[in-house]
Amino acid sequence: ALAGSDIATGPVQQHIDVVLNGREGTAMQAFTNMLTDSDIAAALTYTRNAFGNETGDVVQPQTIARIRKG
Repeated sequence: ALAGSDIATGPVQQHIDVVLNGREGTAMQAFTNMLTDSDIAAALTYTRNAFGNETGDVVQPQTIARIRKG
C-alpha cells in the first residue's frame, strides 16, 4: 500500500499529518501520543524512500515537532 502511494510520495506535511492524526474510516490510527518526533521522522524518511518511492526526502524531528505544535 505504500509503494507509489499519494501519501508516501506527496507533500511531506500531509504525510506527517496522517501519521500524527490517523485517517478516520481506515485502519490508520493516530501515532501522536505513541511515537517520539525522532521515531516518526525516521519512519517517514524510510517509507518515503523505500518500496520504490525514492523521493529523496529526509524528514527531520524538528519538522515533526513544529507541525505537532500547530
